Amino acid sequence: MLIVYLSPQATALFDYVDTVDGRHIARQGQALPKDLARWGSDVVAVLPWQVLAWHTVKLPPGVGGRLNTVLGSLLEDSCLQDTNELHLVLGPASANLLRQGGEAVVAACAKLWLRQALAPLMAAGLRVQRLVPEVCPSPSSDAVQCYVIDDGAHAQTLLCTHEGVWRMPPLASALKVAHSASNATVWAEPSVADTAARLINTDPSPQTAGQRWLQAAANGWDLAKGEWSQSQGLRGWRGVQTAWRKLRFDPMWQATRRGLALLVLVNLLGLNLWVWQVQASVAAQQSSLTRILTATFAHVKVVVDAPTQMRRELGVLKKNSAQAQDADLDVMLQYLSAHWPLGATPGHLDYRGGTLRLGNFEPDVLQRLSQALGPDSPYQLEVQGNQVIVQAKGAR
Repeated sequence: MLIVYLSPQATALFDYVDTVDGRHIARQGQALPKDLARWGSDVVAVLPWQVLAWHTVKLPPGVGGRLNTVLGSLLEDSCLQDTNELHLVLGPASANLLRQGGEAVVAACAKLWLRQALAPLMAAGLRVQRLVPEVCPSPSSDAVQCYVIDDGAHAQTLLCTHEGVWRMPPLASALKVAHSASNATVWAEPSVADTAARLINTDPSPQTAGQRWLQAAANGWDLAKGEWSQSQGLRGWRGVQTAWRKLRFDPMWQATRRGLALLVLVNLLGLNLWVWQVQASVAAQQSSLTRILTATFAHVKVVVDAPTQMRRELGVLKKNSAQAQDADLDVMLQYLSAHWPLGATPGHLDYRGGTLRLGNFEPDVLQRLSQALGPDSPYQLEVQGNQVIVQAKGAR
């Protein structure tokens, strides 16, 4: 999965994080859009916290397809610009609210900025499948997250509650609010971790910018709605990729992975055992046929193909005993006369070495002749050009 950070300001190089399992960073750095397009498969774009505003609204029941209109009406007085110019997206747990109504958190972003930020990636042919916020509201009402970010000139604190994300001006007050919560987590970038530790008298969890983007890719939000929405097929494929990634790397599925690996191993061992038994059975049958051949025909010293050699030797015995054989001309003609279609008169007849050739037939006659002998016949009939070749089955 390729995670691309959309900088608040226009830039030629994009920060990115590449991950295989969705939990660990495989590589990160900066690259041009054309270089990112070579790696992109499941691509996630991270929207910086500076470009997002968070609002809490109370949806009426039965919103349905009027969501954009309803959100625009509810946020008309809260936003500093026309709501038609804003990209408004509900939280991931708001599906039931569209029918039942209730309080919901809304993420707002300027459409113009989002178009401009994604334009270089789209021009390079990079298909962005998901848009996620860099930080998002807490998933539960009793949990608080605090991010201490190195903003260049000073440390910036972001406080995430169930109602939204708040930019806290004084570093000390924000950390005290977070530290006083019963279920609070404080993350700090390494450059400002010491400052945060002195204010809360405990070590915060270290988190680099790349780790924060990796965390954002799994926060459950998806701002790829409206004009940025993906096709149903692409969303389905993305779901398959997500499910496969979880099955392969998520610790919760570790027992399942081990069980599947053991099942595959047992099946491979069973298949190999079955193949070995089949090979042993075939070898035993071949050995038995070889013994029968050499015991019956003592003059045969070298056995290459026991069934074929057995048929050949039996044919010699029949010939030497003056018994009629299927490959004899008179036997062949007698059998064909009983199955020969009316009006099929051959132009010439040639018999050599057990093969009878009858020629100069019309196309319609050839078709009737090809159907004259059934599958139970001791002879096989082959059409070549305007002639018919008849040969006893098993003859060589």
